[in-house]
Amino acid sequence: MKKFIYIFIVLMASLNLNAQNAETEKQGIVSFISSENVYVKFASTVGIHTGDTLFYKINNKYQPGLVITELSSISCVGKLIGAIKPTLSTTLFAILKPDFPLEVAIEKTNESVSVNDEVIQGIKKNEKNTDISGRFSVSSYINTASNPLVLTTPNFRLKYNLAFNADSIAGSGFSFENYMSYTHTLFNPNEDYKDLRIYNLALKYDFKNKASLIFGRKINANTANIGAVDGFQFEKKLKNFTVGALIGTRPNDTTYSLDTKLFQYGAFVSHNYQKDLRTMQTSLAFFNQTNQLVTDRRYLYLQHANSLIKNVDFFGSAELDLYAVENNIPINDFDLTSIYVSLTYRPVKELSLSASFDARRNVYYYETYKNRIDSLLEKEMRQGLRFRFNYHPFKYFSWGGTAGYRVQTPTSHESMNAMSYLTYSSLPWIDASLTVSATALSTSIYSGFIYGANMSKDFLDGKLALDVEYRKAQIFAQDIAEIGVMWRITNDIILSTDFEATFEENNTTGRIFFNISKRF
Repeated sequence: MKKFIYIFIVLMASLNLNAQNAETEKQGIVSFISSENVYVKFASTVGIHTGDTLFYKINNKYQPGLVITELSSISCVGKLIGAIKPTLSTTLFAILKPDFPLEVAIEKTNESVSVNDEVIQGIKKNEKNTDISGRFSVSSYINTASNPLVLTTPNFRLKYNLAFNADSIAGSGFSFENYMSYTHTLFNPNEDYKDLRIYNLALKYDFKNKASLIFGRKINANTANIGAVDGFQFEKKLKNFTVGALIGTRPNDTTYSLDTKLFQYGAFVSHNYQKDLRTMQTSLAFFNQTNQLVTDRRYLYLQHANSLIKNVDFFGSAELDLYAVENNIPINDFDLTSIYVSLTYRPVKELSLSASFDARRNVYYYETYKNRIDSLLEKEMRQGLRFRFNYHPFKYFSWGGTAGYRVQTPTSHESMNAMSYLTYSSLPWIDASLTVSATALSTSIYSGFIYGANMSKDFLDGKLALDVEYRKAQIFAQDIAEIGVMWRITNDIILSTDFEATFEENNTTGRIFFNISKRF
């Protein structure tokens, strides 16, 4: 644990040199102007939605520019608002908002996406949800294999996702939020898989004296890395301070289901400060966790989020255990057992640098359905020390990458990984986006390289998008080919499908992913 303390001190002392992995804005370039619309191209529009506003940045302040009416994977169309008229190559910015997890993005990304991190992003962006918003989606997963020793019967799963937010219901003090999924198998007598995951399900009442009471399952933004609490949470605002108490149970570590044996209670005090779009938040909490009403953990939790320094964003959390059992005798203790720090630094608008260190205990990850290579990458890149960079030296071109190192611990082995990519988002004549990437991974068991290339193209004014990808994984001697189609049927309904084939010496595996999503 002394190594973790040393790394924490080093990272805290180098706030101006490192960065965190979450961007709060995306930069786009005006690519075409018609009599009625303005077309803006991005490296990716993940996190941007129809109805969002794009902004000019003048004297480091945001000025509204246009409202998005149509959207594709790499570009958008919008209507002008305000008096400023853009020209070709004008830069516009999208301020990313907290959103329900995008099922397709979660499934396809090589990196793990955690419930805790969704809450952390909401802290740094400090955005409010709309009065009523939601999403319902249905996804299907089909796995096939040519070798019957690998898979005798095609695996067919269905997954339903529901997310819903309602603020100030009927003008009252009640609000409701929910995100849940249900997965089950079909047509396979050898596998009867059923899984209900409730990530968030909470009813909130706001009193007129700046107090609120929450009942249900929710991660509190003031104690984001503690994890979810199933029970009651009370908060009271006193000018820039917030005090609160939490009582209930914690979810089962394996299934994330309700577990009444894991009773816990705690209290916190938080200080919040905001100036323009810059914020600072600090929390100190005390928690006592039990197992069958017998204390098995008592600890302090510290959290700090800060975006007050220009072009710098920081988030950190740590847990200090106050209780331990040695030789079956309870003793008072003082041990740093969990830590997470992340930092973002943007020295110029074209360059973003980031660093993070992850040794958290209370993290739960969204369910994914990945192939063997992506599952390995997710496992090996999840924790440890991490560096990132994103660089846009000139129009349409971007270069980025990550590097990670995980130290040897009693529960994990040492590993190193690195990835870099190059993207050109407007190829001549075909107006497509091309990305080439390379990944290196070294663990105590596996070692090798993964090379890949991806091309994406929009059609029908962004209503249809096509993605084609090829990867060569030397680790398992695999060739992986993938083709995906996204169709925006309406502004609220999106249909997407992906087919992936993995070629090995004695087996060919096919994976089909289908998703239809409806916003409301």
